[in-house]
Amino acid sequence: MTLLMRRTHARPNSYDPETRSFTVIAATEAPVDRGDHIEVLDLDAFFAAGLPESLPLQTDHSQSVRDTVGRMNNFRIETIDGRRALVADAVLSGRADNEALAANLKDGAQTGFSVGYTVSRWQKSKDGQTGKPMRRAVAGRFVEGSLVINPADANAFVRMEDMETETQTGNENAGLDDATLRTLARSAGIADATIDGVLSRDGNSEARMRALLESLGTAPTVRSAGNHNEDTLDNPQVLCRAAIDAFDAINRGQAPTGAASAVFAEGEAAFARKILRNAGQSIAGLSDAMVLRNAAATADYAIIAGGTFNLSMRREYEAALSPIAALFGETTVESFNKETSGLVDWTTLAIGDKLENGHYKASYVDESGETIYVSTIGGVTSVSRELSINAGSRLGDMGTKYGKRLAADLADRQVAFLEQSNGAGPKMADGKAVFHASRGNIATFENAGSTDLETMTLAARELLVIRSAMSRRKGKGNVIIGVYPTHWLVAPEFEPDAIRMLASTSPSSVAEVNPLAGKLEIVAEPRLSETNQSWFVAAPAKMDGATRVMLRGNEAPFTDSRQNFDTDAIDFKIRQDFGLGWLEWRSWTRLDHTEAAG
Repeated sequence: MTLLMRRTHARPNSYDPETRSFTVIAATEAPVDRGDHIEVLDLDAFFAAGLPESLPLQTDHSQSVRDTVGRMNNFRIETIDGRRALVADAVLSGRADNEALAANLKDGAQTGFSVGYTVSRWQKSKDGQTGKPMRRAVAGRFVEGSLVINPADANAFVRMEDMETETQTGNENAGLDDATLRTLARSAGIADATIDGVLSRDGNSEARMRALLESLGTAPTVRSAGNHNEDTLDNPQVLCRAAIDAFDAINRGQAPTGAASAVFAEGEAAFARKILRNAGQSIAGLSDAMVLRNAAATADYAIIAGGTFNLSMRREYEAALSPIAALFGETTVESFNKETSGLVDWTTLAIGDKLENGHYKASYVDESGETIYVSTIGGVTSVSRELSINAGSRLGDMGTKYGKRLAADLADRQVAFLEQSNGAGPKMADGKAVFHASRGNIATFENAGSTDLETMTLAARELLVIRSAMSRRKGKGNVIIGVYPTHWLVAPEFEPDAIRMLASTSPSSVAEVNPLAGKLEIVAEPRLSETNQSWFVAAPAKMDGATRVMLRGNEAPFTDSRQNFDTDAIDFKIRQDFGLGWLEWRSWTRLDHTEAAG
């Protein structure tokens, strides 16, 4: 379905900085030249079934929830300078990045306004002046209103405070002749037999219009000029937040509380009807199944789906982090540019006796570092309208799956980063790999295949020697750092042997005491491809080593959602700004497993 735009002007006089509200002339019946035809919006016919209750306020007709800057409500039809127009109140939301937009409205820098709508029925004729085909929109729905740069319909704008108007609230239709009433009724889908019966009765046009609307199962809508109650589900923003909380509670197997508990109090169909009313769509005569299907294609439903997706994704992402994640520290950078992370080597500082000349011994601080950076990873998935309807209250299931997938992807990247170059790891600033013979951080574990008690004891002693050697490593100042490894990273196949080698025993003599008991925590990583290698690692909190690199302020995954107007599907996007680096080699030792000769 094609989304049409009818652009208008926004004038700043009605903007109230205290309430962040203003009034717009959303649309008029002025003809708009579309190039190959003239288009006219017939307000009476188009809104025969009722005016919209609320619509999202966007920028530049964006369909992204990130570009929703407020809401439009209190729609009414007025006569302005002799021309009929659709008028609405608009309110900017409290989001911080709306301040610039608010300033532009206040100062008059932002004057363009436009509405987006779809048409389900046209009346075709020919324009008497230009000879061009004329298309009159007599049925459809409004989708959103947008603040834009280049308006086309100069008859619609943000209301001037001193404009004189004649207000038509709801569906007053005094003075409409039978032909016009018949056109309006047909555009609303009323059968000809019903129309004939109503028009044959005595009474004025208002009474006839009321009878026609009652045949649809609904009374004419009368809307007050007051604002929505900010604390009830009548407010679309409150409803969206409460629905997100309700869906999330259901996904966690809990009962919704607070405002969320009222969202589904009358069932999912009642909730869907609220969504459709907020979108300005008629629900008269619709079955529960049809209501649910139509609600899934609204912009508010996309917002609710996106919020639910985000909560379930982040929760599952944090829960599904792979074991190797505990051995990587976390570093943040300001931008996507490559940065050098300064590693201050404290071992170059000099401490000593005061010299004979009265001075203290001078020293320097080594501030060399490693280059780190981030790049963006992510993906987009489209969930069909049918799937989102069938999911019902399990709306966050897609977020749960995406959280698992993102956590798995990051784990794959960390393992590949460690195992690259046949286990040598990435190159550092000195041109050597992390694990290099010259560094002394590669050890041969000769008793890795131990199976009996005697060889197990030998293996434990061998590991103790390797552990002690790590603690005696020195920095550039030739000073011992003194940090012991805290974790032993192993492949799952080797985990049973590692557990036995570190196991506490009930010794009958000093010789039977296991000196490694309680000294190391085993981390079994299922993604390790090399079963004959393992690693001793000092905890990141004790000493820098391998690190995840995040963009400052964007450490958590970012998600977004939107309604796809071509397919009525909901598109979900997930994005993570992520990188890997290695700041210090002294905190890791690689163990190459061999079996002692028998």
